[in-house]
Formats: sequence, structure tokens, C-alpha cells
Amino acid sequence: MHRVPALLALVLVLAGCWSGGLTGDVRPEISPTPSARPSLAPAVSQDPSPLVSVEFVGGECPQGACHRLVTLEADGTLREAVPAPRVLGTVPRELLDAVRVEMDQANFALIESRPFTGECPTAFDGQEVVYTFHLPTGDEEIRSCTVAVDQKHPLFRAVAAVMALAGS
Repeated sequence: MHRVPALLALVLVLAGCWSGGLTGDVRPEISPTPSARPSLAPAVSQDPSPLVSVEFVGGECPQGACHRLVTLEADGTLREAVPAPRVLGTVPRELLDAVRVEMDQANFALIESRPFTGECPTAFDGQEVVYTFHLPTGDEEIRSCTVAVDQKHPLFRAVAAVMALAGS
């Protein structure tokens, strides 16, 4: 139980550094994507089930409407499903553990009790963010145009740190 405060502190520091976007030469590091060569080695993944999915919907991209879906798997693999399926890398164990802790401690009913009251960014070429937390009890979906998402909440700070690694 002593690791929880340390992990939370790490997430808060990382999210604080990344929440406004990356600047200068400071870049979070993730493991590089394996080469395209086939491998006979067994897969490292013990649990490829999704932990968190973050979807960006709306806005205009060169090819048309923007759409991106990134998933953090329970084994730490960070994948992009849309627009092109690919492995982005592996999230550091400390950050993965911090996301799990925040998901376990989150009061989703309270988080979802604050309705979004503004104009959805999709109305003016912006994006809606859809967070899906894949829990043992079922999925919790939080849409930024439905719920007033508090980006300072530890859960969303941890997710922001993961998304910074995904280049979002």
C-alpha cells in the first residue's frame, strides 16, 4: 500500500509536465515498436485485454472527418486502432500501475454527475473525447460533450500522461 502514494505522485508529476503538451526537447519515452520482421519468440503479452480506450471524434483532417482511437492494454501495450492499426509502444510499469490505481479508486458516479453545459467543440471543427474505462464490472464511458471532465482529476491526469506517450 505504500507504493500507491509514490505512484500517484509520479503520475501527478508526469501529467503536470505533459498536460499542456510537450515543448522543447522534453519527450516521454516509450519502447519502440518492434520491427516488421516476423519473430518466432513467444509474445510477451500476458493480458492483451483493454484497460482504457480514448477516442477523438470530430474536426476536419486532410482525409476528411478526424477520428482516432488509442487503447492502453492491461499488459501496458499502447495501440492505435484508428486511423491505422499499429502498436505505439509500451507504457512504463509505474504509469500503468498508477492508471490501474486511479481506475480502482475512481467514483464514476461522481465524475459523471457534472454535466457538460457548453457548446461541444465538434460544432466548430473541434473534437469530442470519449474515454472508456474497461472495468471488471463493465465499461464506463465518459464523453467530453456530455460530462464536464475535470482534467485535474487524478484519473484524467494519469490518462493524459498515457496519451502524451501516444502523441496526443
